[in-house]
Amino acid sequence: MMDMYERMTLPKGFVSIYLHRGALEHRDIVQELHIKNLIVANASKFIARRMRPGASWGTGITHLEVGTGFGTGTAQAPQPENPLQVALRTPLFRKAITSWTYLDASGVATAVETNIFKLTTNFTESEANGALVEMGLFGGDAEITLGSGQMFNYKSVPVITKNNTMQLTIDWKLSF
Repeated sequence: MMDMYERMTLPKGFVSIYLHRGALEHRDIVQELHIKNLIVANASKFIARRMRPGASWGTGITHLEVGTGFGTGTAQAPQPENPLQVALRTPLFRKAITSWTYLDASGVATAVETNIFKLTTNFTESEANGALVEMGLFGGDAEITLGSGQMFNYKSVPVITKNNTMQLTIDWKLSF
């Protein structure tokens, strides 16, 4: 018989990535991915620092960073994620989270607080152009400066080649 600690749900995440021309609503999608992501080992420290009594350290998740580092792999098959990773291998561009919302158990946006939320970031035609193979969510004392703050999530993906004729929208769902 499992005790209550063995039944506890750990945080998990899921990423939807859309490379598109024009507004996403127009559905001119060039490339689309839906994948699980890795919540890095330092995420628990991030949560503990934010939740301790009298905490005044940093903010929640505030930025999404994308990069071009494929490590020992290739652009089509980047080196797998490592839970001990604390930064992107080769950061290229960072942007503040564009919007966020709570989701109900069915994945529908709701104004009611739940244990699931979605962070959305949209990179316009002039932002984050290159052969993207990695991304991470940052918060705490994160700023617009690449590599600043505490990384919470990380994901490597087969190359997404973004140029100045395309936008990139990333929806990152987190469940606690």
